[in-house]
Amino acid sequence: MHHISTILGGLSVLSGATLAYASTPVESSNFNVTAALEDLGIDVSTIPALNSFTGAQARSTDKACAAACSSLSFIFGSKVAAQNTAGYSNFTDSFWSVQQEEVQPHCIFRPTKNTDVSAAVLLSRFTGCQFAARSGGHAAFTGASSSPGGISIWFKDMNAVTLNDDKSVASIGPGNNWLSVYSALEPYGLATIGGRAASIGVGGFVLGGGISYHSNLYGWACDNVESFEVVTASGLIITVSETSYSDLYWALRGGGNNFGLVTKYNLYTIPAPTMYGGSRTFLEPYFSQAINAFINVANNASVDPHAQQYIAFLNNNGTNLASAELTYTQDVADPQIFKQYRSIPAIADVSSSKTLVEYVEYLETSNPFHLREVYWPVAVKLDEKFSNWVVKTFYSMIPQVENVAGAEPVIIFQAITEPMLKKMSDFGGNALGLDASNGAVELMHIACWWTNESDDETIYAFVNSFWETVLAEAKSQGIFNEFVYMNYASLYQDPISGYGAANKAQLKKIAKKYDPQTVYQTLQPGYFKLEGAPASF
Repeated sequence: MHHISTILGGLSVLSGATLAYASTPVESSNFNVTAALEDLGIDVSTIPALNSFTGAQARSTDKACAAACSSLSFIFGSKVAAQNTAGYSNFTDSFWSVQQEEVQPHCIFRPTKNTDVSAAVLLSRFTGCQFAARSGGHAAFTGASSSPGGISIWFKDMNAVTLNDDKSVASIGPGNNWLSVYSALEPYGLATIGGRAASIGVGGFVLGGGISYHSNLYGWACDNVESFEVVTASGLIITVSETSYSDLYWALRGGGNNFGLVTKYNLYTIPAPTMYGGSRTFLEPYFSQAINAFINVANNASVDPHAQQYIAFLNNNGTNLASAELTYTQDVADPQIFKQYRSIPAIADVSSSKTLVEYVEYLETSNPFHLREVYWPVAVKLDEKFSNWVVKTFYSMIPQVENVAGAEPVIIFQAITEPMLKKMSDFGGNALGLDASNGAVELMHIACWWTNESDDETIYAFVNSFWETVLAEAKSQGIFNEFVYMNYASLYQDPISGYGAANKAQLKKIAKKYDPQTVYQTLQPGYFKLEGAPASF
């Protein structure tokens, strides 16, 4: 593979004129979509669906998207799937949550290279048809990565994983999930900072932050990006790094899908030795001991950064359980940092030596597909007494949903440790608004699945009222943190505001610079935008 910095030189599809103005990705006031499509070799006048297309039609979603999808089909043929075809149902049937499976796009577009993506964005602008882009499709609410009535761009075929000459950087297409990334890199003894379950997609994970087994050692995924290849709103393809478009590089590290479609993630590689870990499960009399162990492991993250953990509390067939997922990034069965956990009597322990590939496959089994899902996080200062109180409050409120078919609420505690927080200032910093000045942050989130759409409001109301109770107490104790982790956020949350007013203002300024016509806000309205939550309660 060529060095990452030579990516732009390979875009032979683009004419010289496009490359000449690719050096200035800030869209001019006289930008012409038709001319930009011509630069891609697409003559609008030869596309039947666009010959008689008018501005009035652009104001009709159905007509706009019929024209856009017909145009994509005319240009790209079999890369486009219409409704009631196998290619279409392959897309809708393969989402993690039922809420995403239910969305009915006008068509599915499967690009194979970056200029295909440019064409899709420009045709969306030409027609006014909305679009969404899907990497792994692991979000838990409608429209996050599929466009109702619009174009759903499925990155599935952009799935290359290649290494640069010295193997320090892996170039990863957005069609990959973490199983495919780790599987490609494992023969080289390498990995990247990535997800902890097999089917999670690369794209949303990196752009939203990205907590990894290796994050105490190296930081979050967004803090381990050498560069991004990005399709801007004007269809230009630029390579964004700490030294090239550094403001956009900062924004993409936590800012989600608000700035462009990323067609390549160039991530620093790390060694991938065999790991050791698995879940250790405790009964209720030992909950306070388990929470004490959780707090101590979090606070000792800088002493032994090989340890990674989270602890989940749930009710299983009438029995309250705590399940601690204890991972060590070396093949050590009983590291000192986990001894406290191991001294607590457990009813089950499935710890074993695992490669990274084996680990994400093992964890995948705890995230079943084809159920209604919600994730909903909050953040507070790491605090043992408060953590115990939250668990008691959680169990006191579970009866509110005990009659909901298939409902299985779980509360999960993780620590955003001081080593992680310190890494967030690397390479010019990220957009998340977190720092190490107040010590470790405790990330708490509810995960719940259930069976019937008719119970959606009951579940959402339960989680909302629970967090209202918890956050009121956190604020009264002075330990509330406004951070909202995008990768777990619910449709009723606003992660961008959770990054703080200054960072939100900066993100909006950067978006306006690179996307003055707000294409990625208005034509790609799904997921977490710069202004407000996807839905209001």
